[in-house]
Amino acid sequence: MKRSIGMWKNICSLLLVFVLFACDEPADLANSQSYEKDGVSFILPGNWKVVGEEREEGFRYIDIATSTDAVAGISVFSNGAMFNLEDYVNLIIDSFNDLLPVGSRDRGDIVEFEVDQTDKVEKALRNQFSITLADVEVPHTADFYEMKVQSDRVIIFTQTTNEEKELVQKGFDQLIQSFKQD
Repeated sequence: MKRSIGMWKNICSLLLVFVLFACDEPADLANSQSYEKDGVSFILPGNWKVVGEEREEGFRYIDIATSTDAVAGISVFSNGAMFNLEDYVNLIIDSFNDLLPVGSRDRGDIVEFEVDQTDKVEKALRNQFSITLADVEVPHTADFYEMKVQSDRVIIFTQTTNEEKELVQKGFDQLIQSFKQD
């Protein structure tokens, strides 16, 4: 269990770095790029990139940097390893709060929502929250998409400020629609 907690802290640290230090430009769908490695494939906007992977027995996390403060990640649970979606969301929220070096993040509201990709997505949860830094409150939206792919479970996580959502949403949609596992 200690090893898993350390891994989650590493993942949340990476997410935090991207939230605090990214640029602002729209997802470049005209120059999309394919990612394919170890049985997982998907398409990303041309100005996004995979910046890391964490692996542990029964678990794989792919970290994606966008062209804005937004972040995305893919968690693949195999060999019976799995968090239910609600526990996963709570773990991300709690870990993020523990690692925020300055300011604070509220829990916000968590609601289930409908998605267009119902052939792939079994359940989707949305966490609307705010991060406050130096008395400035910045509203955010984090979406969590649970998918069943063959015998594995996959959760795709996306997070952006509400102000930048329009810049990245089509890139998030492209990632979710194109995700495949062999």
